Amino acid sequence: MSNGPPDSALLGVQSKVFNFINAGPCQGFRRRFNLKFAVIVFFALAYPVLGHAQSTFTCPAGYEDMMNYFVMAYPARVDSFMAPGNANPLYTSIFPDDGANNYAASGYFVWTKSPVGYPWDIKTFDTKYVYDRTTELSWTDPTTFKRFDNDLPMTRRCVRIGKAGVTIKVPATNTTYQSFSQCQSTVTQPLGNVINSTSLPTIINVGSIGPVQTRYFTYEYTCDQNYGACQYKEVFSLGYGVGLYDWKYYVRQGKRFVLTAESVIDQEQGGQTTPSLPCVTSYQ
Repeated sequence: MSNGPPDSALLGVQSKVFNFINAGPCQGFRRRFNLKFAVIVFFALAYPVLGHAQSTFTCPAGYEDMMNYFVMAYPARVDSFMAPGNANPLYTSIFPDDGANNYAASGYFVWTKSPVGYPWDIKTFDTKYVYDRTTELSWTDPTTFKRFDNDLPMTRRCVRIGKAGVTIKVPATNTTYQSFSQCQSTVTQPLGNVINSTSLPTIINVGSIGPVQTRYFTYEYTCDQNYGACQYKEVFSLGYGVGLYDWKYYVRQGKRFVLTAESVIDQEQGGQTTPSLPCVTSYQ
């Protein structure tokens, strides 16, 4: 039985950390590495040496991982967030986070909508899908939230490069959700039939960032038995390495959808927060 890595191995990691810090801007990184995160880099490099590295997931050739669109890339997500153009900010946290842009086979991520750590949306992922799990109920109380009884599949985890994703139809029997208060379930409600789709990628000029490869995730719900005449629609603009930067909400009026709300979140700024998750039932 080993008592841990030899000192020479950890010294090698330490050397890599200081070389990385002194190297200045790195190709593909949107911002210079900040010295205050040296400890994070040390453990990210030391983790494989210690023999406990989190296994990562790789899509087959010809496919790309949708996690690259849902979360801000590393290292930007360590000390940056998407600031509002007209709405709330958005901070990205992912669990587990290996300090790179290779994502685990399963886990969850949080879109936090305020610097105080709540409200938030919680999504999960595995090797097959990215799922919707939880959203806030009250913007002032993190012990209140709505959670699906079964995680709702949003998109396939792996999508063909340059192509649209597969449309996912979820029957009403699998879209019930519970409302929680003080971490306790208070009521179960139906959402109805759901249709989720992911667009092919396109280049969009995003706020302070510039051109970004974007996919649109469209979520239609409360649809009839034939998955038609859906009553509500939400469209999420997801930028590669950026995450969510725009959200639109539509309500059906007669035979068409009418835009009733939009949140523009397209300004990258420095800063970060920790999600406030006092109820394990919100994320586990």
